Amino acid sequence: MAQVTMTKWVGLFLALGLAAVLGGCAIFQTTEEEEALEQADWHYDMGNGYFEANETTHAIRELTKALEYNPDHARAHYLLGFIYMGRRDHTRAMRHFRETLRIEPQYHFAKNNLGTVYLAMERWDDAVEVFDELLDETLYTTPELAHNNIGWAYYNMDRHAEALDHFRMAVYLSPEMCLAENNKARTYEAMGNRRHAMRHYRRAIEKCPHNYQEPHFYLGRLLQEQGDDNARAHFRRCIEIRSRNDMADRCRQYLEIR
Repeated sequence: MAQVTMTKWVGLFLALGLAAVLGGCAIFQTTEEEEALEQADWHYDMGNGYFEANETTHAIRELTKALEYNPDHARAHYLLGFIYMGRRDHTRAMRHFRETLRIEPQYHFAKNNLGTVYLAMERWDDAVEVFDELLDETLYTTPELAHNNIGWAYYNMDRHAEALDHFRMAVYLSPEMCLAENNKARTYEAMGNRRHAMRHYRRAIEKCPHNYQEPHFYLGRLLQEQGDDNARAHFRRCIEIRSRNDMADRCRQYLEIR
């Protein structure tokens, strides 16, 4: 009888020992995972610091390292997408924004930027789909941007009536949004309604008088076609606002036309 009891105690001891060993492995694995997550956050912070210092090559290196430690680091994916979007590397930007949304579906900035990448790639239908989804998000705080972007996609698809509806809504939600006013003017011009186009180009200039070239160029072009000498003032103002970009070069070309 004593032998049976001793056998039971030995068995119990072995079982407890095995549990302790297994428990130790579980604790070790958890600690290892936590360390990996901490390393990912550390490399993300380093990458973010490099990004803010405008050292994007170093930022990419650190953010990539963060993802090696934690492939589901949403902020690292987002910042990489943002950097690649700025570099016009649309394929990589798109991939990282999609990964961000896989991890955090409510990451509105990532969804907005994904739509913007689609616009840059001229994937108009995909852009409309993404921005429509944003408009359905009750917590999305800048629906005027989504409306303007949908309008721009429709403008490029020659769906002018639908484009105007969205540009109007953008201006309704944000009355000082000169970009939507300019886009509304361009849509009227594409529809052959020059009077309305000129009126909205002027409104865009009134709303953003100091830093917006585009309406000056397009209004100047319409005025020049009518033989109006005021066109030259708009081309000059376009160059004054920013002298070294494609829009300024276009304004210079029209100034040379007598």
